[in-house]
Amino acid sequence: MTMADAARIAFQISLFVVILGYGLTVQFADVTYLLRRPHLLTRSLLSVLVVAPVIAAVLVGVLDLRSEVAIALVTLAISPLPPLLPRRGEKAGGRAQYGLGLVMVLAVLAVPVIFVAACLMGRAFGRQYVASPLAIAELMLMSVLAPLVAGMVIRKRWPATAARIEGPIERVQRLALPVAMVVLLIAAAPSMWKLLGESTLVAMVLFVGSTVVVGHVLGGPERQSSAVLAFASSCRHPATALTIASANFPNADEHGAVALYGLVTAVIGALYSFWMRRHAATPPA
Repeated sequence: MTMADAARIAFQISLFVVILGYGLTVQFADVTYLLRRPHLLTRSLLSVLVVAPVIAAVLVGVLDLRSEVAIALVTLAISPLPPLLPRRGEKAGGRAQYGLGLVMVLAVLAVPVIFVAACLMGRAFGRQYVASPLAIAELMLMSVLAPLVAGMVIRKRWPATAARIEGPIERVQRLALPVAMVVLLIAAAPSMWKLLGESTLVAMVLFVGSTVVVGHVLGGPERQSSAVLAFASSCRHPATALTIASANFPNADEHGAVALYGLVTAVIGALYSFWMRRHAATPPA
């Protein structure tokens, strides 16, 4: 197993643990929160599934990017399931039920969305993209749907057990994604540093920054919604992106670009969360 394979598995495990932890604390009404708000659902899907891929396509068309960078940006744009969305949105003042509901909707839609997006991207860039529905479905099932159902069943059938393991699961949650990111950085360090002197960093900053702004605006005037959609629009699932990229470009090394994207997302996300908390703490004039 290569370090790149280890990074992909680490991201899958991190998302599994996070969603399992949420399953131990949520109720069915929390999961269906977004479905009961069709206008917010429509704006959410527009921002995550339409606007973000269009921004990526424009950047690839306008900027002079290396092939592996263009591959990474396109595959990230059509990998719509953001890891740690409920927790990151909540830290910025977002509503956890909205984040969890959006994760569930995106997990269910991931297979048809990625298949359609791959076809559209293929027409736009003049090549045939391969998006294995079985591989994507297995990834969504094992990292999202199964742990959520398992957590909810444990909470319903064995509440004492759920209360006992909730604390340890939460502690693991705080470490899971950072560990996965460290593994990816180690695997991709040599190729990532080569990209810093080119337009790669500019492309990543433009993609993440613009999608944060779009998500914040489409989230509406309520801070609880705008914070969640800002993260949902800008953050993508690295494991899904790496799966699609490796299926289409087995000889390309896109891990450096994906790792750089992760760093850019972390920095811009931290700045956005700080701005949201400061904005909320500022009394109206």
